[in-house]
Amino acid sequence: MPKKLALLTLHGMGDTSPTYYVELHDLLKKALGNSTWNRIAFRPIYYQNVLQGNQAEIFGRMRDQIDWMKLRRFLLYGFSDAASLEYRKDVAGSPYFETQKIILQTLDSVFEEAGRSAVPVIVVAQSLGCQVISSYIWDAQQPRPSAGIWRAPPGDGVAAGSTQDQFRRMQTLQRLYTTGCNIPIFVAGHKNIQAIQRPNQDFKWHNLFDEDDVLGWPLRPLSPSYEALVEDLPVNAGGGLLGAIATSWNPFSHEQYWRDSEVIEHLARTIRALA
Repeated sequence: MPKKLALLTLHGMGDTSPTYYVELHDLLKKALGNSTWNRIAFRPIYYQNVLQGNQAEIFGRMRDQIDWMKLRRFLLYGFSDAASLEYRKDVAGSPYFETQKIILQTLDSVFEEAGRSAVPVIVVAQSLGCQVISSYIWDAQQPRPSAGIWRAPPGDGVAAGSTQDQFRRMQTLQRLYTTGCNIPIFVAGHKNIQAIQRPNQDFKWHNLFDEDDVLGWPLRPLSPSYEALVEDLPVNAGGGLLGAIATSWNPFSHEQYWRDSEVIEHLARTIRALA
C-alpha cells in the first residue's frame, strides 16, 4: 500500500534501548487499525549508540567507588547525553553532527519508501529528543548554519531545493509532538530565545507535559516566538491517582508519556486525519 504519511520518533536521555519505541508503536497500531497503519512509514530514530559506549566505559570505572548506583547511572547517562550533544556542534564527527546524520539518513529512507515523494511528517519526540529534533530543524532552516550537518552541503548529489532536499529539511512536517520536553534547560541562560520557524502553513506543535514531571516543561512562556508557535497541553502522564502516587513525584515519571491513554488518543486522532 502506498505510504501517505511518515511517523518518526525520537527517544529521550539516559541508557536507552534500541527498542525504546515498541510500546508506543503497538499502542498506536492497535488504536488506528491495520488499514490506517499500513499507510504510514514508521521510523524510530535511535541516536543513543553515538554516546552509550563511552558512557558505559566511564560508569564502569566509577562503580566501585560510589553509592546510589541507580540514580547515579540515570544522572550520568542522562546529563552527559545533554552535555555531549551540545559540545563542538560545528565539528564533523561530533555527537551533535552524527546525531543529525542519523536523522537525515532516516528521512532519506522514508523518502524512498514513499516512492520518492515528500509525504507529510509527524514527529513524536521525548525529553532530550525534543531538543535534538528542534536543533536539526533550526539548522536546516538557516541560510548559513553554523552547526551540524547543514553547516556544509552533505555532498551526496541531492540538489539544493529539490523535493528530496525539502523533505530532508522537514519542510513537510505537519505535526511536532514533544513529551517531557526539556528545551528550557538548554536555552534558559540566553536573553534572545527563538523558536524554529513554521515549516509550512499547516504545521502545529503540541507540547505535552505533566506538571509533576520536573524534567518536562511548558514552552510558550519561553519567548514570544514560542508563544506564537506552540500549544502547551497539560496531561497526567502518571496514569491516574495511583499512578501519580507511584511515579509523578520522582524523575522516573518522566518515562510515562508514551503509555498514557490520553497521549495515545491525541496522537491517533491526528494520524488518522493526516493519513
